[in-house]
Amino acid sequence: MATKEKRTLNIPPRPFSKKGKWTFSSTLKRDSKSESLIVCQNVSEKVLKGLLKDDLFDWQWKKLKGSDQGSFHFHTAKGPLTLVLLKKGKEKTSHNGLLEESLYANARDLVGKVFTKREETSFNIHFENLDAEALKGSLVGIEMGGYDYVDSFTLPGLSFNYSGKSLKKEEVKTVAKEARILGEGVNLARELVNTPSGHKTPGSYSKSLIQLFSNVPNVKIQVWNEARLKKENMGLILGVGAGAHEKPCLVHIKYRPKGNSQAPLAFVGKGITFDSGGLDLKPAGAMRNMKKDMGGSACIAGVAYWVVHQKLNVPCDFYLPLAENAVDALSFRPGDVLHARSGKTVEIHNTDAEGRLVLGDALDVAVTQKGKDKPRLVIDAATLTGAIKVGLGSNIGGLFSNNDSLAGALEKSSQGAGDPLWRMPLDQSLRAKMKSHVADMTNAVDGFGGAITAALFLESFIGDVPWAHMDLYAWTDAPRGAYSRAGANGQGVQTLGQFLTRVSEGEF
Repeated sequence: MATKEKRTLNIPPRPFSKKGKWTFSSTLKRDSKSESLIVCQNVSEKVLKGLLKDDLFDWQWKKLKGSDQGSFHFHTAKGPLTLVLLKKGKEKTSHNGLLEESLYANARDLVGKVFTKREETSFNIHFENLDAEALKGSLVGIEMGGYDYVDSFTLPGLSFNYSGKSLKKEEVKTVAKEARILGEGVNLARELVNTPSGHKTPGSYSKSLIQLFSNVPNVKIQVWNEARLKKENMGLILGVGAGAHEKPCLVHIKYRPKGNSQAPLAFVGKGITFDSGGLDLKPAGAMRNMKKDMGGSACIAGVAYWVVHQKLNVPCDFYLPLAENAVDALSFRPGDVLHARSGKTVEIHNTDAEGRLVLGDALDVAVTQKGKDKPRLVIDAATLTGAIKVGLGSNIGGLFSNNDSLAGALEKSSQGAGDPLWRMPLDQSLRAKMKSHVADMTNAVDGFGGAITAALFLESFIGDVPWAHMDLYAWTDAPRGAYSRAGANGQGVQTLGQFLTRVSEGEF
């Protein structure tokens, strides 16, 4: 049986990673003590029969007859065998192909699903003729499939064999390293979101990030405490966190690879560690999963982990504004006017529209950096509105941007990553609904278009910097693909990973 990991609820959470070695062998191994997994891409029946030899009965071969894609599980004399067939689909003209499943995503979900089981002690894995996209998806799926907050387990070892002309041996090892780090980044985001809010206060969350990113080459991490927030006149985040026992803070992770003097990319993630709704209290059912209201910050932390351990040659800044929206005598009230770092004033229409407030102050910090730290673009991630889920469902994130090139690059990256985003309009006419008679604007409006007005609020703090906002759900409601159960899904990490890879390769 697999060894179940002991879990403590003490922060800091660590990214899930199998302790067993990933080893590459030169030949396909099969034995009755291990499960065999064979993953093939665009292979003929002749090649399959050469791989499986006499392992399958005639009726099992008939099951495969005519199949060129899917997952098949067989019991054989040499132990259990799972066969995954991958095939790149034809490009579709509908929606410019942005809603089509990529080969990466297909491989991730089919292979990852194999590892959501808990019975096996070891795996022998053979990849036949996979290109880099399919191999990377398969390996990320292995990492994601092995993670489960309750029942995560450690495999003694994974033995890989690769055959085919698509990739050379060194290319296979490079893809494997990249995939493992990306899988760990996704699982770090999932672990942070899944952790109960009682163990994930602004103070403990920031300490976990300090531990995670300290003593990492080319990285500096700084936390602005309550005193520094006051000095910086960050009245929005201070107002949101006023009612909580632990006061808010801002975490800044600065990554500067040696030899690259380009302007950095800035990323900002909403970090509401628990959202009661404040004095505009949420109904009990709506409060149930509000430990996930820091899903945007978890996404950005996962991306930061991937960037620094991948040693990506792209300067980046990661900002995580952390606060708890609690109910107390000191809680901010409807009708209060809060003063933002940017100098804008905000009338509080609804205390449950708090995420955009903490983001407003953090975005201002990001865009007002000077000199060589001035960002060339800013991307934020947030579990910001229920309205976006009403419009797009739980699997597709909303994308808002003031720059068509940036929006297009993120859309393509999200499709390739199997982590879809859909662009929504920044309808400026809706700003009229945000007017206040006592301040520059309100933090929320009544009626329709809630996801748009939330994005317009954020845009008020951007200036002329190219900017994109991802409105995410950060959760899967049921087991699917590489997810063994309902819970945090690390939404956004793979999209931003693909986007940053394109940036590093000069494609954006």
